[in-house]
Order: sequence, then structure tokens, then C-alpha cells
Amino acid sequence: MPILPARIVRLAVVAGLFLSGVAPAPAVAQTYRHAGTEFEAVRRVVLPEDKSPAIAVTEFHHHGQIDRDGVNVLALTADRRPQPTRVLQLGPGDFCRVAFETDPRQREYFVFYGGKPPKPDDVPPWTRTDGLLLEARQYRQCNLNSFESVKQAFESSEPIGSDYVDAVRHAGNPFLLGNPPFLSRYSGTFELAAQGRYGFFTSSEDCSFLLIDGELVVAAPGRHGPERRALPGNRKEVELSAGRHTFEYYHAASGPSATMVAAWETNPGSGKPAPGPIPPAVFRADAVAHLPAQPAETRQEKLVPNFTYMIRGSVPLPDNPQHLVGVEFQNASAAALLTKSKLLWEFGDGQTSELPNPVHVYLRPGLYSVKLSIQRGVKRVDITHQLHIDEPNLERPKEVDDLDKYLPIVESYAPEKLDAASLRQLILAFLWKAEQLAEQLAEQIAEPKAGEEPPGNAQAAAETPEARAARSRGYLARAVAAGKAALLGESAAAGDAELFKLAQIVGPAARDQLGESLLAGQIWSAASRKIARPEYRAECQLRAADIALNDLLNPQGARPLLESAANVLGQAQTGALIARVKRVWGDYHAATGDGAQARQAYIKAERVLASPRPHVEQIAWQGAYSRSTEQFLIQGDYARAARELRAWQEEFPTEKIRGYLHLLFARYWAGRENHAAAVAQSEQLLAVNPASAYADQLLLLAAECEEKLGRRDRALATLHALVRDYPGSPLVAEAKEIIARIESPP
Repeated sequence: MPILPARIVRLAVVAGLFLSGVAPAPAVAQTYRHAGTEFEAVRRVVLPEDKSPAIAVTEFHHHGQIDRDGVNVLALTADRRPQPTRVLQLGPGDFCRVAFETDPRQREYFVFYGGKPPKPDDVPPWTRTDGLLLEARQYRQCNLNSFESVKQAFESSEPIGSDYVDAVRHAGNPFLLGNPPFLSRYSGTFELAAQGRYGFFTSSEDCSFLLIDGELVVAAPGRHGPERRALPGNRKEVELSAGRHTFEYYHAASGPSATMVAAWETNPGSGKPAPGPIPPAVFRADAVAHLPAQPAETRQEKLVPNFTYMIRGSVPLPDNPQHLVGVEFQNASAAALLTKSKLLWEFGDGQTSELPNPVHVYLRPGLYSVKLSIQRGVKRVDITHQLHIDEPNLERPKEVDDLDKYLPIVESYAPEKLDAASLRQLILAFLWKAEQLAEQLAEQIAEPKAGEEPPGNAQAAAETPEARAARSRGYLARAVAAGKAALLGESAAAGDAELFKLAQIVGPAARDQLGESLLAGQIWSAASRKIARPEYRAECQLRAADIALNDLLNPQGARPLLESAANVLGQAQTGALIARVKRVWGDYHAATGDGAQARQAYIKAERVLASPRPHVEQIAWQGAYSRSTEQFLIQGDYARAARELRAWQEEFPTEKIRGYLHLLFARYWAGRENHAAAVAQSEQLLAVNPASAYADQLLLLAAECEEKLGRRDRALATLHALVRDYPGSPLVAEAKEIIARIESPP
């Protein structure tokens, strides 16, 4: 019979946050000195009238008050008698789970925390053995075939979380969002009403080991998936007496998925196994009660703000392991605090809100210090919790949120207040939306084939191509503006590696997607000034120099950038960055008319690269670059054309001697209506290789661009040069016709 559970999904960081709004009782609020120390805060826990548990478990966020080892926490009865107290879990962030033993005569308890630890002699020892305790710890490499190795790894590893559970029946780590590897152990004492023979089963992913009274009874060693059916060979039988027996179950999950299941069969026969769950009653699970903690009260303030939060969903970005995470916050402060008051939320990522119950989008998972402040007149009170934000574990992973739900929120963010990693996520989200709109636009304007329905739904069809194109460009502009704010102005974004990643995204987006070369040059130049790491700074300077030379036609501005980059890189002779230095120097010499130096620089650049590809394969790649560029230019897809052109010249610098690369660059610039840059490509090729087979085509295109720039004399000079210097060209006749047209009176 199947013994696997359905997947159990639990957000431990959320479970204890929806707390009662009842204020702490004033009786205990008058003193915080107990067990020889002064505590900083207290939370009230009340047992329900219909329950009399031996152990109470409560959880809350401790606003930075509890030490890492959890020793400054103590539960007291209403008459201030310390109770045996255990901190089951600290973290992630300020999350805390506490268990304490109860007194049959008491229903009201107070969990004090913060300050210095109580005196050990004043804290009664833990005595109860009720319940089944699950502990999860960080994964440590071990031999999954050896129980002793797994046990040793567990005992020496860092804790993740712990709680009382009803049974060994989980799929995944219930204490964390996400699915990292982990180790776990269930431990407790179970009580048998009668002596008998018991058959035990385990089904796990990966290994598991079940022990009774310290003796290994059943094992599933190794790395494997769960056992989906109970077979006779999987059952291990043991004779047990009536009374109490210790129970342990060790487990290791070495990958992203996990299963932990223990089952039994009482007095099994010789037939087909029929295991069932081990009843929670044998562990006296009903002796443990999970109860809410009421809002905090501190030594300084009887009434402090209180809030809850719930992770609502996440949106993955393409080729990106980090999701955008949607979180709903709710103000749960006492009504007395909210009268004639003003609220301010600070979400720990530089963003704020004054809404009572805001929805916030975190641009990446992590720990965030969230502060809720309440201002009443001149008095301000606040509380800060460090929260762990991560994508939720979904029953069906494909059920993710839609980016369009998050965009209205993130569009209001102040980019300059985001750290660099979060800002990069914001930029990538805008770029992804721009790409989605561009793809929809391409579908919308494509002519449907015979028998096909027009693409797009009714809502999409209602948007005109012009409107969709404008929206796509708008999101591109948002992305670039966000990066510009960080690189050109004062910003929270810092760190050489992160700033360089920003520049790598925003610089090309400005240059090739928006077609704003001046802005792209400013971005790369600003990045080079903010970044200290030499190779990153040199690459930023090279990018800025390339733009100054080929886009802005400013070789004088490019030279100091080139010299600085070359000095930073020193005597290095290999690598793509060295090849780029030499290639851009080649562009500089070509732009300043020194063809011999340009040719030498291009040849050196290609030697530095030393492509491992055979010559035939290199020719094939060059052909692939040219064909794809031609197609993108025909389609008017200049962003993709630019990407192909730049990759082409980086991989094959000597193509800047042959000439076809110049011709396609000139067509690209003409399509972008940067006619001066198109003319410059012609001038560079004539300096480098006037005998190129493509020189006549470039001259004709340059003449057209000169005419569009209103420079008739230069257009005529260019056409006459074509006729004079390339008399055998098939374009001579066309050039003469254009000359006649230009020279004819209007």
C-alpha cells in the first residue's frame, strides 16, 4: 500500500505572526526583573480553557532582543514563577520559537526576553518527555550509507529549526523557504499499552535510520528516492514491552527534494504488509499545544507597534535564480496607538510606505529589517523585525505570480535607495517587460498564415502597435534611468562587482536598445570612476572609449580613456580584455587616419585571442554573424543587429580590415539615423584598407548620408572619389546619376 504523504508545505516564518490583538496584562508589565536579571520585553501567552497541555509552544519575532545562543529567554507564570524553558528555534532573522513547561494550576504565562541572561540556578531544568521533536540542521557532507556518519554530521552541524510535530511525515524542510539540502532528526518517547511485535517501515529521500531504545531497527541508506510501496523486505520487526521507549529517526536530504516518513504495523502477519501511521497519541502529542503570543511590551513602552506579514507569491526572472517576492504587511497595532497617528513603513531595502496595510515587492530574497513607526504628535514609537523573505514553496511550482501584478509597485521605487543587487533585479524586471511587449508587438504586426487566427487575446488586440511599441520603449527607458541614477549620482548601490554588473546591463541597453550613445558613454565613464577594481575599471573605460570613437566621433575624448585602460592592464599579453584594448586602439588609429597602425592593432588583437577554432569553422562563424546581422537590419531590429556586430568584431578583430563589417556597421548607423557615424565607418575603412572589395558600397552609402546631413559638397566629393578611385565598380553609373541630380539646379 502507498505510504507516501501528500506534500506538506509550511511557512514557518509566517506561522507565528498572526497574533491576537489583546494587550498584555498590566499585572506583569510593572516589573521586568526576574531570575536575577532585567529583561527588555515580554509577551503574554494564555492557555485556552479547553486545553491543559504539559508543554506550550509559541513563536514571535524578537526585534533584535534575543542573543544568538537564546539564553536570555524565560517563561514565567502569572505569579512570577520561572518555568522550564527551551528555545527551539532562532532565525532566520528575528524569528523565535519557544517551548515551556506549564503548571496545571496556571493558565496565563509571560515570556520575557532581551537583556542579560537569567542566573542558571534560577531557571528550572527541563523535565518533560512528551511529544515528538523534529530538528533540522544545515547539510554537512557525510557518508549516506553509514548511520554513524549521518549522526555525527547532524550533531556537528548548525541548527536551522525545531518544533514539536505529530508524526514522522514531511516532504521537505518545514522550517525554511527554499529547498537547500539539510539533515534532520525526530526524537521522543513513545508509550505502548501492551507488549507485542511491531514492524517498522521508513520511506525517505535520501537516507533514513530509525532507532528504538538506541538500537537501529530499520534503515534506508544511500542516495535514493522514497519507497512508494510497502514490501515484505522493507518491514523490520522488533519485540517491544509495554511502557515507554525512546524513538529516534535520522534523515539526510542531499538535494532539493526530501521525504521523511515512518510507519508501523502492530503484530504483523506473514501476508502482505499493511503499515499505517504511527499514532500521535503514542508520543503524547496532545500534551503539546501551539499557542499565539500576544504583542510585545517593552520596558520603555507599554504599547509598541505590532505588525504581521504574509509572503503571497513570487515572480521568476528569465535565466535568474532570484525571484521577485510579493509580501503583504498588516498593521496589527493596538487601537490606542492608532488614534490621530501617522504610520511609516521602512521595508529594509530603502523603500517606504505610509499605507496602513501595504503590499511590498522585494526584488530578491534575503534578510530585511522592517520597521513600523507610529507618530502621535511629538511622540514616535517603532518596532523593527529582521524578516526572512524568500520565494514560497508552492504545491505546484508553475503557479507563480504575474509580473504585471508587481510592476505598478516597483515602478514607484526610488532606485537610488536600492543596493546594487536589488537595483539590478529592478532593471532586469523592466527589461523583461520591455522584451515581452516587443515580442507581442512582433506577433501583432506579423501577417497570419492562411487559416490562422490573428495572434493575441482580445485585450492585447485592443492595444495599437504604436502604443505597445511606446510602452516597450518606456520600460527600456525606465531600466536605463534606474541604472543611471546609481552610476551617475549619489546612490546606495556599492561594491565593485555589483556596480560592474549594473554597467554591463545598463550600458548596452542605453547604447543598443534605446540608441542613446551619449547616455551610454556617460554611464560607462561614471562606472569607471566609481569602480576601484583595476580590470573592471579598465573595461568600463574601454567601453566608453569605443562609444566616443564610433558613436560620438570624438577620438580626442577616447584617447585618455584608452591610455588609462592600457596603463591599468600593464604588461598583460593575453585575454579578451587585452584583445579589446588593441582592437579599440585600432579603431582610434583608423579614426585618426593612421591605417598602418590600425591594421597592426587589429592583427595583434586577433593574435591575442588565439581562437581554438579551425579556419573553416571561423569562416562559418563569420558568415553566421553577417547573415544574422543582415536579417536584423532588414527587419529594423537594430538592438539585435548591434549585438551581432559587436560580438563579431570582438571575436574577429581583423574583420575590420576586410571591410564587410564596416559596411554593415554603416548600414546600422544609417538605420539609426546617425548618419555621421555611418560616414565615419567609410572613412575608417578607407584609412585601413582602401582596396577593400566593399569600399565602393561604403562610399555610395556615405554620400547618401552626407546628403541627408545637408552637406551637399561633401556628398559630391564622396561620389567623385568613388568614380575616380574605383572606375571598375558596378556602382559608378549610379554614382554619376546621383552627381547629376545633386548638381542640377532645383
